[in-house]
Amino acid sequence: MEPIEAIVLAVIQGLTEFLPVSSSGHLALAHWLLGGRAPIHTELPLEYVVLVHFGTLLAVVLYYAEDFAVILRDIFRGRGSGEGRRPRGWGRKVGWLLVVATVPAAVVGVLFKGYVEALFNVPWVVGISLLITGTILLVGERVGQRNKSETETTLLDAFVVGVGQAVAIVPGISRSGSTIATGLGVGLTPEWSPRFAFLMSVPIILGGTVYEVRDLLAHGAVQNLALYSLCGLISAVFGYLAIRLVINAVRAGNLKYFAAYCYMVGILAIVVDVYGLLTHHFAARPSVAGQYT
Repeated sequence: MEPIEAIVLAVIQGLTEFLPVSSSGHLALAHWLLGGRAPIHTELPLEYVVLVHFGTLLAVVLYYAEDFAVILRDIFRGRGSGEGRRPRGWGRKVGWLLVVATVPAAVVGVLFKGYVEALFNVPWVVGISLLITGTILLVGERVGQRNKSETETTLLDAFVVGVGQAVAIVPGISRSGSTIATGLGVGLTPEWSPRFAFLMSVPIILGGTVYEVRDLLAHGAVQNLALYSLCGLISAVFGYLAIRLVINAVRAGNLKYFAAYCYMVGILAIVVDVYGLLTHHFAARPSVAGQYT
């Protein structure tokens, strides 16, 4: 893997993991534009994937370190004593909300992972998914009462937001976008919805990273550790910045700008793929039909 490609993909991973524009979709399209001829998950070195995913995990854990500390303390101390502005038992309740919200994505990931992976090198499918993401953002920002704080969020609310996360297994549908928009749709406040969305990303990212580490240990020797560690750090830095940007955008009601971006990139991906505008560069790229055989 060339250093420039590794760094570019690390920046994209860090930003788009949390921006509501789909990290999987952008990584697939970037990989395609950089000359990849097979689905990105089959060409990227496993050690690279582990480290950049760890970088995004580190970003959200550091950003919400205090929240996670309270959740863990409340879980191990029963109802807990509260922490600052958080009421007694806050961490225990939020912990259960995170568990319930994680279930749909975990089930869908196990059952449909193989089917979804075939879509990663089909740019027009990614493009359509980005159009869906844009629509989800626009709808989510316009519906719902938006008056539920964390103490008023129910397990049913958490499950519905978890379904939004499960849908994002498709490349091009943003995990952060679908969870934030779904959260707003079920009535979560503009402050709590992105916060809950980012908190619930940790079990999924952690689970995926652990799965990748298991494969890496079975894979053998690690290559280019210095470069890939740098890429993990880059992913963490840009991920941290992206979290702050999204929080401010949701509070200001500016998800429409991300929706417009998703529409633009989605339409471009569809046009370029359908009309074969880059076929001279990707003569050996598998046909769409071949992705499903």
